[in-house]
Amino acid sequence: MTPTLSRRTPVSPGDDEAAFATVTEMFAMTQRSNHATAFAGWVVATSAMGLVLEWGTIQSLTGSAPGRVLLAALAPLAAALAYVVVLLTRAHAVTAGAQEDFHRFIATTPPDAPEFAAPAFRRLRLLTAAARHRAILTRTALAWAYVSGAAFLLWSAAAMAMATGH
Repeated sequence: MTPTLSRRTPVSPGDDEAAFATVTEMFAMTQRSNHATAFAGWVVATSAMGLVLEWGTIQSLTGSAPGRVLLAALAPLAAALAYVVVLLTRAHAVTAGAQEDFHRFIATTPPDAPEFAAPAFRRLRLLTAAARHRAILTRTALAWAYVSGAAFLLWSAAAMAMATGH
């Protein structure tokens, strides 16, 4: 029976099957994180572009008290969108450091060195942990992006209705 990555069977450092399973899991997490990052970034960019396109509407809102209240509502919306960017930046930083450490180890340690497998497997596990942390951060960013995008759509509709007098 071959050891697997289950909680019941311990995996020995240097087990090729366990390393392959770890790498496969990491690639799947990275792919999901990349999709979450792309969509969350798209929401932030689209909202920013929406503000640029609605600049005339925004200027017309400054003349009335309800318009100024609506403009004040942009502050928490902008903060939420900025938080999405902060989460995505943190997600990148988490994996960039772990990847750099792993690549440095691989580049500086010959594969035929004694005890290569155990430290390599340990670094691979750290890289996988970083990918998990990134996945959590990007899922959080995606949730904030959904809420922020919906809030921007509502704000935009209200601003347009107010500017046109409806």
